[in-house]
Amino acid sequence: MAKPTAKPKVVPLRTPDARVSSLSIARATARDIERGVYVPGARLREQELADRFQCSRAPVREALRILESQGSVVIEPMKGARIATPDDANFYEVFLIRRALAGLMAQQAATGPKSKNKSHFIVMTRDLPARAEAKTGPEFADDVRAVILALIEAAQTPRTVQLVRSLTFGHEAFQDEIVDSKKNRLVQARYWADMGEAAAASDPEAARAAMEAIFDYSRAYFEGMRNVAAAKPSRPRREKSRK
Repeated sequence: MAKPTAKPKVVPLRTPDARVSSLSIARATARDIERGVYVPGARLREQELADRFQCSRAPVREALRILESQGSVVIEPMKGARIATPDDANFYEVFLIRRALAGLMAQQAATGPKSKNKSHFIVMTRDLPARAEAKTGPEFADDVRAVILALIEAAQTPRTVQLVRSLTFGHEAFQDEIVDSKKNRLVQARYWADMGEAAAASDPEAARAAMEAIFDYSRAYFEGMRNVAAAKPSRPRREKSRK
């Protein structure tokens, strides 16, 4: 069941020294998509965004085109813009790119020299299975976000991180739904722990494989959910009884 769309706060991007730009609107909206403020398939209405960012609809329209070029938004004739979903044609392509880039970060964390950041990442991944057992879905999702930040610090690949973040598909919104299930939390925590052990052993291939396994598990989960939904029989119409 789709989560209700949260109403984002007004974000005034206009300052005395700079006018609001389509790029700044696109970046702010991309962050909201990534955080799950807008659920997959949700409509992005130009006037609502213009009111939120306190600007005209022209820069909003251009911002939506920017997001469309990144694959996070789909603009449909006569309907307007909406957040992309796994059913969209280019979703899988962007998924593969993100998977490859995240795998590269895992490799870099493993090949990097011993450091405070690398040790912190390893400790956090080792703790994750116990946290998956004891915590709720939202709490565990926050722990995963913290581990991702630790991975970024350990990998020291700012350009790769920038590329991953530019390919926004509301990934965190999908992640939150996956970890609602304790079984899924435990599986993903085990993959993260494997990645941490690979980093401790300076094994880049094992680290990359663990990261790719996280992505593949998430995709398989949503594929399964869609197949279940498609297989559900429709309710037969009740014929009106004749009097």
